[in-house]
Amino acid sequence: MDMNENRKVRWYEVMYVVVLVGLLAWSVFFMNPHKVAVVDMDRVFKDVGMLQKIEKERQKMEFYNKGTAMVQAYNTRIKSLKEKMDAAKTQVEKDKLTAQIKASNEMFQQGIQPIQGQMQQFESGSVATFRKRLQPFINKVAQKRGIDVVVYAGPNILYVRNKSDLTEDVVTAAKEFFAKDMPLIDLALGGAAPRGR
Repeated sequence: MDMNENRKVRWYEVMYVVVLVGLLAWSVFFMNPHKVAVVDMDRVFKDVGMLQKIEKERQKMEFYNKGTAMVQAYNTRIKSLKEKMDAAKTQVEKDKLTAQIKASNEMFQQGIQPIQGQMQQFESGSVATFRKRLQPFINKVAQKRGIDVVVYAGPNILYVRNKSDLTEDVVTAAKEFFAKDMPLIDLALGGAAPRGR
């Protein structure tokens, strides 16, 4: 005879199942689940024209132009040295050219670091200002759609229903505002004004 045939259902097992089913029904019908939506900030940033504005502003800056000229000069120098290296016949010539390439790399890194710092400061100030200016539009769209929580779309978001993506609505609401001609960096955020124009 099988053990399962003799097994009786105990009263606490039945109660356990009843309680679990009751909790499930209660959570579905009586709890107020939060409505969560996402906004793809990269897409909003692009669709409202911020990428073009930043690029246009960047090209006016002295440190950007200086950095571009420095990169071009470095690339020309390295290309020339590598061509000489390929044509070198002795190990002494190759060692001398290798030392020149290394010295060029070090000089380039020392010269470009301050420019990269200025560029990062400009870009982080621009993004911080953009997010601050966009927030009222996100709030407005979320309130209109009855959303309780809005998160940024990114690699941590694994799935989003189309109804839960506010990106297009936020772009529509904010596009006209961001089309205005205004400074890219809000000095009230503690960002420095772009220098070197």
